[in-house]
Amino acid sequence: MKMSRALVGVVLVGAALAGCGGGDDGAGSAYCKDLKTAKATFSNVGSGGVAQLEKAFSTFHDLADEAPSDVKDDWNKLDGAITKLEKALDDAGVKLSELAGLTSGQVPKGVDVNKLKSALTELNSLNSAGFRDASTAIEKHAKDVCKVDLN
Repeated sequence: MKMSRALVGVVLVGAALAGCGGGDDGAGSAYCKDLKTAKATFSNVGSGGVAQLEKAFSTFHDLADEAPSDVKDDWNKLDGAITKLEKALDDAGVKLSELAGLTSGQVPKGVDVNKLKSALTELNSLNSAGFRDASTAIEKHAKDVCKVDLN
């Protein structure tokens, strides 16, 4: 099962972030604990394919909601891009679980192909400089504040 490079990027960012600890209160914060718990979710996406994306995206939303002030804007950028992608796929009539079929040319019945093109544009936004910069800032925060090297 193949995933696009952008989608793989989301998975890798999630997996890296899941190893991070800390928040405003350091390693003992709820944010840190949730990041550690999220590691399994993000790891499952990388090894389990797109079927786990819905859970991973939900986890991204949760982490963005509780992110410490130092990285709140960066999390909001990541979460905003993922939210737009989810909406575009929903508007096109595509479920996350159907992405694998799309990569092999199988378009589910009832999918609006024009709206699907819009969803692909949103998917490509996950490769944008803004998305990468936000990911880098979160990784830097993890290293500086949490003393965790995500590379």
